[in-house]
Parts: sequence; C-alpha cells; structure tokens
Amino acid sequence: MSAYVVRRLLGLLPVLAAAIVLTFAANQFVPGDPVTVMLGDQGGNVELEQKLRREYGLDRPLPVQFADYLAKLARGDFGLSFRYPSVPVTQVIRDALWISPSLAAAALVLALPIGISLGIVAALRRNTLADTGIILVLVAGLSIPNFALAAFFVWIFALKLGWAPVAGWTSWRHAVLPVALLAIPAAAYLARLARTFMLEVLQQDYVRTARAKGLPERLVVWRHSLRNVLVPILTVCGVIFGTLITGTVVIETIFNIPGLGRIAIDSIFARDYPVTMAIVMLFTFFYAIINFIVDVLYGIVDPRIRISR
Repeated sequence: MSAYVVRRLLGLLPVLAAAIVLTFAANQFVPGDPVTVMLGDQGGNVELEQKLRREYGLDRPLPVQFADYLAKLARGDFGLSFRYPSVPVTQVIRDALWISPSLAAAALVLALPIGISLGIVAALRRNTLADTGIILVLVAGLSIPNFALAAFFVWIFALKLGWAPVAGWTSWRHAVLPVALLAIPAAAYLARLARTFMLEVLQQDYVRTARAKGLPERLVVWRHSLRNVLVPILTVCGVIFGTLITGTVVIETIFNIPGLGRIAIDSIFARDYPVTMAIVMLFTFFYAIINFIVDVLYGIVDPRIRISR
C-alpha cells in the first residue's frame, strides 16, 4: 500500500510543475505593464517606476525571474501584490484561503447521498413514471446555469420566505444557498452516473444468482449491487470537486462571499497578476490533493488497483 501511495504522490509532480510553468508564462504574455498600472497618475515618475521594477524583480531577465519565482514558491511565498503595492499576496488571500474549499467540500458532501439515492431509485424504477420524473429533474439540474438558478433561489428563499440571507459571510446561514446551488449540478451528475452503473450491475450474473437463491430485494440491492456501484462513482469525486471549486468563482461573486473565487475575479479586473497566479496555483493544489485522496481510497476499496502495474 505504501508503494501505491508513493506512486500516486509522484504522479502529482508533473501536474503541479505544469501549473507553475503555465501560470508564470501566462503572467508574462498578458498585455499591459503592471508597473504602469501601479503608477497611475504618476506615470511620468521615472525614479518611482525604476524603484517598483527593482522591488518586484521585473528588471531582471525572465529565466532569473522564473528561478526566483520557484524559490519563493518553495517557501510558500507568492510575491507582492500589484493592486496593493508592497503587500504580500499571502496577506491578501489569507482570510479567504479556507472559504472556497469549504464550500466545495460541503457541496460534495451534500451532493453524494442525494445524487446516489436518486440514481438508484431511478434504476430500480426503470421506465416508470418515477424514473421519467427523476430524469427530467436531473436534466434541469444540469442545464440551468448557476447564475440563473441563484437569482431564483434568492427571490424565493431569501426575499419571499426569509430562510437565508441574501449575501455576505458572517454566519453559517450565509453558506446555505451557495452550497445548495453548487450541490445541485453535482448531485444531478452523480445521479445520472449512479443510474447508469446500477442498471449495468443489475444485469450481472451474480445479481441474478442472488435473486434466484431467493434473497430479499433489499439485500440484493444494498449488499450485492450498491458496493459495485460506489467504486466507479468514487473515481469521479475528484473531478466533481474540481468542478465545484472552480464553480465557487461565480457563486462567491453573486453572493458577495470573500473567498478565493471572488478575489480572483477582482484581481483579474485589477490586473493583479501575482494574486491571480497564486489562486490558480492553490486551486490546482486543492484539485491535485483531492484526486490523490480519491486514488488512495480507490486503492483501499478495490485492492486490485494498487497491485496492478
């Protein structure tokens, strides 16, 4: 098992290396001069411009800048913000660091039982009215954009019923609507997968044998079928988490939540490239870690994975 974990950890290195190279290259090829933006009305001050270039290391060759960028990343230093001169990026994103992953994790925890349950019910009631109704709900959950659904949720649950706050981030109640909106498409996607996998498993010989033995349908579904449905669903949880954490960019902007997603949008408009690069790196790190955890759990659930070459 330890060799399997080490292989999975080593597999993360190319992903992180590619993210570092791409974010650094994107920062260099984005049009506009960040020093000019920082100078603002003092654009003619040559002395101040040279001072800022030295302070941010922009007066050095690109290979030297990249080497310095790698050295700072190894220390957990993302450099200085362009939007807030001389302020470290870590200070800009410090308070928002845990918000986006928490929203994504909560949405995944909510979507898993709902999606799997709907998918199993639809598979067991195949070609019935219940199956058709569930499929229509799933299609709607996958098709309606988050921003449109957010407007409807705010109007119903916040303005009309008063069950949740409209926006902000001061208590757990502010996370109710954002988590629900993130969980809806994830639950719909999981339900479609669960239905497909369950229909496939129910056609297997060992399920027919269990039924031929006279086992109750409850045992056939929960003991023989569900375990084999959960294994392939587990593999997509990492991908779903990545989709959820990128979806926080829109949700946090709509609900005025001070998370990494909203800071990323603000930094893009302000051309604060160090902050944008730091958030991209963090999102990549979160995505890589959750996929590593899923791979390890997959190896625990199915030992054939970790012993195969």
